[in-house]
Amino acid sequence: MLGGMLDSAYLRDALVSSDPDLARLRQAGRATLAAMAATAVLDRIAHAIGQPTSVGLVGIAMAMMGSVVVNDPAPRDQRITTALVPVTASLSLVAGALVSSIPWLQAAVLFGIVFVAVLVRRFGPRGTALGMILFMSYFFSIFFHATLAQVPILIAGVFIASALAYLVRFRLLREQPQESVRRHVDALRRTIAMALFRLAPVARDGRITERRLHAMRRVLGDLNELSLAIEEQCERIGPSSLLPGATASELRARVFELELALEGLASAVQHLAPLEAMAPPVRAAVADALLAARAAVRTGDANTEERAAKALEAMSVHACAVHAAHPLARLRGQLEDLLGAARWTFHPSPRAQRAEAPPPPAPPLPRPEPLRGPGAPPRPREWPLRLPVQATLAVVLALIAGRAASGPRAYWAVIAAFTVFTRATTLEATIVRAWHRVIGTIAGVIVGLFVAHAVQGHLYVELALVFACMFSAWYTLQISLAWMVASMTTLVAVLYSLLGRFSPELLYLRVVETFIGAGIGACVGTFVFPAHTRDTVRTLMADALCMLGDYIDQSIVQRASSRPGLLDAARGLDRKLREVRGEVRGIAGGLPLRPSRDIARIYQAFSAVFFYARPLVAAEWLSSAETDEGRLCATGRRLAANARAIAGELEGQSTGDVAPAGPYIETVRRALTPAEAERRGAGSPSAILYWLEHLDDALLVLDRVVRETGLAPAVREGTAPAEPRSSESDA
Repeated sequence: MLGGMLDSAYLRDALVSSDPDLARLRQAGRATLAAMAATAVLDRIAHAIGQPTSVGLVGIAMAMMGSVVVNDPAPRDQRITTALVPVTASLSLVAGALVSSIPWLQAAVLFGIVFVAVLVRRFGPRGTALGMILFMSYFFSIFFHATLAQVPILIAGVFIASALAYLVRFRLLREQPQESVRRHVDALRRTIAMALFRLAPVARDGRITERRLHAMRRVLGDLNELSLAIEEQCERIGPSSLLPGATASELRARVFELELALEGLASAVQHLAPLEAMAPPVRAAVADALLAARAAVRTGDANTEERAAKALEAMSVHACAVHAAHPLARLRGQLEDLLGAARWTFHPSPRAQRAEAPPPPAPPLPRPEPLRGPGAPPRPREWPLRLPVQATLAVVLALIAGRAASGPRAYWAVIAAFTVFTRATTLEATIVRAWHRVIGTIAGVIVGLFVAHAVQGHLYVELALVFACMFSAWYTLQISLAWMVASMTTLVAVLYSLLGRFSPELLYLRVVETFIGAGIGACVGTFVFPAHTRDTVRTLMADALCMLGDYIDQSIVQRASSRPGLLDAARGLDRKLREVRGEVRGIAGGLPLRPSRDIARIYQAFSAVFFYARPLVAAEWLSSAETDEGRLCATGRRLAANARAIAGELEGQSTGDVAPAGPYIETVRRALTPAEAERRGAGSPSAILYWLEHLDDALLVLDRVVRETGLAPAVREGTAPAEPRSSESDA
């Protein structure tokens, strides 16, 4: 079914691309297997020494948490952090037991641990993981009323469970970098196939709706995420061959070629779709060619490639009979570029790989930083104590309000208040997490009531459901916090049924306490040192636009011939774009707030700028153009000045006006030699001028959207405006 997304191959591609290297599956599997193993071992130990099974729950929880929270990039760092988990948990358990009989001191230590747990996140993944373990282990010591007499068995349980989690992570379900790269490349291929499937109906009926545009932006964003993931794996693994016949540097270049080819094809289809000269038979031929290319990209066998070639020939035959021959020729060229760039994933050459000597170690990839002018005022730094102060104050208020609502269960409000600040650095993200926490809890209570009543008294069914809910919680964590919370709440309901302590009133109380904790967290984020997503996005966009100005200078004004250097600069822009995308997605799916809609609109205009700037990497013509160098340099300087001027607006500086670069681009087009004007291909003059025109338009649109949404602050007093550029001297 072409119009809808009911195609079975499309659904399989979407499923594979949603978890390309099975990271979510591994995470959920590790947590569940570690918890199952810890349950089996600790239950036997508890029975052997005459203790209730509940004494092993802390160890089981640490096995589960230790499998999930450790996210260091390097395997060696993961092992070190995993080894530190039981030590951190033991210290926290001892502290909880020591103050268990003094309520005010117990609360004071809790507040101190919350402050430290949030503060150490600034030290990277290890600090984040150990901070979460520090808080959760103290929380469990309070929740289960641990005493000094129980400390030895609790610590023994934590070390045993952590050892089991270590074995599961690094022996049973260990990461395999080479296999991960292969899976990412396969997901990249499937994502391209999904994009081609979505482009086919656009070409067939000539309608470009907002829904289709949004879907294509989403697919292109996912493609960029996959490309950056492959890039990071190339950095970690080093210069060895990651795929048969492809070293790390070759893989990076080929992946970037695939991205550019698909982006060029999407632009060609968007340009071709509304043309009135496109008769229905021609549109059908274009759609058939796109679907044939999709089959070739998906499978890569000779038959599908042959069918794709025949479809391209049929499209060319139709092109001769219409006035849209040039756009069709461009579309065919983009399709051929895409199939050519994708062919290396179809037919690798292991023989060539074995014969090839290993290349010398490659230096680490640079991280370009934006150039800030000498007159620019220093940017205010983030206060490092803001989040710790917010989280601690929220926990203090949640504990007070939770005890007023229900003394024994007040710590449900505490954990809700603490977790809304996890992975949230702005006010809007905190509100979204609080909303997801409440909605997930309500959904989990509704499901938990039915499930717990249905399975009550069936021991093995209850155990199976506990681990099934655990698996679901950690598998859906990266998709939506609400799904994760709903699964964990259902788990709590079944666990209480298993322990013989289940009652509907208990689950209702969980909803009340969660609402109290999440609501207090959202209020603290709103009124105490609030940091808005708009400010964060503005800062990141300003940095990215400064980097874009440097990238344009390097590729056009300086006319750099070093493609690897340009590729590194383009990937630096991609990383900045990913940071902005992460902030925008962090506030998606929550309440329909006006700032969220404005930021989404700004992001669309912002991402379009980088969409049109990236093809400059493939612009071989720029480094060997016969055109007058002054015209090209004037074009590059105008575009770079526009990028820096918008960056200045976003930072509250006056750095010059944003003016169209169209006249400069037109002078370059008129000055092309006959040989240059006739050239075709991705790096040809006509293609590069096409991208420069769209980059110019995208910068002008971004400038207008920034002004209309009020994202840019007022110009700071005392900031001298930049000297205006002279159009005549530039030209």
